[in-house]
Amino acid sequence: MKKIYIIATDNKTWIAKFFRIAVKEKFVHISIALDKKCKRVYSFGRKKAKWPLPAGFINEDFEAISKNYHGSLCRVYELEITNAQYYKLKNDLRNNYMKDAIKYRYNIRGLPFLGINFVYHRKYHYVCSQFCGKILIDSGIIDFKKDYSVIKPQDFFQLPNIKLIFEGKTVDYLRTI
Repeated sequence: MKKIYIIATDNKTWIAKFFRIAVKEKFVHISIALDKKCKRVYSFGRKKAKWPLPAGFINEDFEAISKNYHGSLCRVYELEITNAQYYKLKNDLRNNYMKDAIKYRYNIRGLPFLGINFVYHRKYHYVCSQFCGKILIDSGIIDFKKDYSVIKPQDFFQLPNIKLIFEGKTVDYLRTI
């Protein structure tokens, strides 16, 4: 058996604040980590720390996040999966997303549809929760029982077999591991 980590963050940016108000949730960004130390963390979001655009597929640097966004908060969830699921997830990341990262974009046009639970697909375009949901579905890890395009960050918090292992400041999580 292997473990992966679902990380919900609140980075205190103005865009995150806008999303928090719009969806009435504290944590509005979701990432998937392949290791507890958060060295391999993947999502869709800003490519540069200080600017919201360009945005797309990213390998997040949690140490930089804790330095650039003082007071950044996170929840870290642990999910136990089979070895086959882990390697399917890892191969999908490598062969589809990392290999062709340049073609993936943030799904800005899809945000309003996500808010009203309307299925809306754009090839190579995702928001963080759509990407994380899709890759978990494609790897056979989770069946959300809905289309990936309407998966929201809060959908991850109630998953079966998911265990909350940390909630607090991102910098404190990095110090504990």
